[in-house]
Amino acid sequence: MKTLDVSEYLDLESRSLDALAPRQRILKTASELFYRNSIHTVGIDRIIAESGVAKMTFYKHFPSKANLAATYLRHKSALWFDMLATATEQAGPAPLDRVLAIFDALNASFQAPTFRGCPFVRGLAEFGPDAETPEVQATLAAYFHDLRKFVASLVQPLKLKNQESVVVQILALIQGSLVNAQAMRGGVEPLATRDAAKVLLEAAVQRG
Repeated sequence: MKTLDVSEYLDLESRSLDALAPRQRILKTASELFYRNSIHTVGIDRIIAESGVAKMTFYKHFPSKANLAATYLRHKSALWFDMLATATEQAGPAPLDRVLAIFDALNASFQAPTFRGCPFVRGLAEFGPDAETPEVQATLAAYFHDLRKFVASLVQPLKLKNQESVVVQILALIQGSLVNAQAMRGGVEPLATRDAAKVLLEAAVQRG
């Protein structure tokens, strides 16, 4: 089964449904429906109808709903890491500023009217350890592994003695920020979380 590369995922966001090939039309439609509602509440028939493809075409590209769900999560992961990479690169060379840029990027995403929380946290709730969807669970695990690796790469230049502990704490602030932003729309929580991350990092640098 073909896996879209990052450029193709980004292309889905910029092009209209009519301008896409059938596979991309299915994925774009499913991504919008899954994120706006949930994976479990959106049926295949609705995706087929709204994407404008035949049922045979759907199953040619996605043999199961679980396969489509995993592809959707990879799509979201590609967009998320592209956003983080752009934000941290624009922050400049200072390591502390690069870590804090994560929270600036989050704050910007929270302002979007389409924000519905973290698709990966929601995915964990929908596909628990007893779910018989190994591809979905592997995709979720890969996302959280990659996020930890990304944060660690930003923290590493600070040369902290307790680097691993700081990475875990930053990850907790990121996930907490996402959940709270979904629960408290319009609040000041994202900026408060950035301030908490700054205090944490500055204290860790002072300790060496």
